[in-house]
Amino acid sequence: MNYEPNSKKHIVLSVPGTDMTIPVTMICGGAPGNTITISAGVHSREYIGIEAVIRLAQELEPGMVQGTVLLLHCCNYAGFISRSSDVVPLDGKNLNRAFPGDRNGTQTQRLAAFLEAEIIGNTDYLVDLHSGGFCEALTPHVYFHDAAEPKVCKMSQQIAELTSAAYLVRSTSKNGFYSYAGQCGVPAIILERGGSGLLHEDEVLADIADVKNILRGLGFLSDAPAAQNIHKVIQKGYYVDSPVSGCWYPRKHPGDRINKGEILGEIRDIYGAPVCGIYGETEGVILYQTISLGIEKGKPMIAYGELAEEGSLHEYKNGAAGEELLDTAFP
Repeated sequence: MNYEPNSKKHIVLSVPGTDMTIPVTMICGGAPGNTITISAGVHSREYIGIEAVIRLAQELEPGMVQGTVLLLHCCNYAGFISRSSDVVPLDGKNLNRAFPGDRNGTQTQRLAAFLEAEIIGNTDYLVDLHSGGFCEALTPHVYFHDAAEPKVCKMSQQIAELTSAAYLVRSTSKNGFYSYAGQCGVPAIILERGGSGLLHEDEVLADIADVKNILRGLGFLSDAPAAQNIHKVIQKGYYVDSPVSGCWYPRKHPGDRINKGEILGEIRDIYGAPVCGIYGETEGVILYQTISLGIEKGKPMIAYGELAEEGSLHEYKNGAAGEELLDTAFP
């Protein structure tokens, strides 16, 4: 993909060694500059981000942009079209667990290798749009790097702060699209909003507004100053899989605060007899949870986060050299 000043192109990228394609819109401003990638559809049934990217591709024009905005409409396009579970249907693997990829591996591994070489290797920032899974509800939150080089972690956090999500989650993950980008030196975030396979207009608009604010804060758009937002940091996430198969009865909702030792839900057998209770290990907030009645042993059930102390949000903002976050644009 070559830079062409004042251009907007719809491109279909072919993944070598597979029949998979990725629909892309590339928007180039009048002069070369940084590149930002906005991606969606890593998980095929997370529709809010996919629709947000479609609309951003329609709305953004070259005259509005400084540098390059690359929009990946749907990374797992084959899964999107076939409405597969959130895996690549050709081999049943989760793309967000396949990095680093393998050009000679399975279809998903080849897709991951392609994204690593062609996207991560040619972008300065990455914003990956996600939602809760097909049977998951969540409260909007953002994952930012906590396991990359300090300067990458710092920039990742600053990008996260440009969103309107109430909760920012420190992440030590290394094998997802966004997290592996961090390992490669590219600051990235995951923005989570929406879920349950639903397409709600207010959530689409919120994703669009957050992406635009990120573009303003990073200097890709200059139509308005970047808005400043208030957040709370999740310093540690607890991701609980179901200990048994059965019927799941959550007691909480995404966004609810919890106390240590509080019951979060219970599993009963198909006859309604209690099997086990699920209790919180810390004081915190529910990030997302399964909403289906049936649940399988070993599958995701509920996730919650331990809140950091007030003031810890800006840990990466003041380094040894006394660097400070700029008001509207980052270096």
